[in-house]
Amino acid sequence: MLIVAKSMCDIQNLKILLSGEFDMKDLAAAKKILGMVIYRDRTQKRLFLSQKDYIQKILVRFGMADSKPISTPFSEKEKLSAMIKVQAQAD
Repeated sequence: MLIVAKSMCDIQNLKILLSGEFDMKDLAAAKKILGMVIYRDRTQKRLFLSQKDYIQKILVRFGMADSKPISTPFSEKEKLSAMIKVQAQAD
């Protein structure tokens, strides 16, 4: 189980409540969950998730690990436009 809260006090209180109901171990701060790596910048109070390892695994699986990276998979020359399809109501 991953516990996230704005304050450590809230986390500690929840851990106390849970440990009263369940046998549990505190594994300290999570570094990885569901294949995502967790990065923290405590000074700026920011949390980042990275799926770099998962993406690399998928690239290897499909034989694209040596592909040339680009900033966007869409041509810069292409122009997008909104297309609205309105279906006429039958009377």
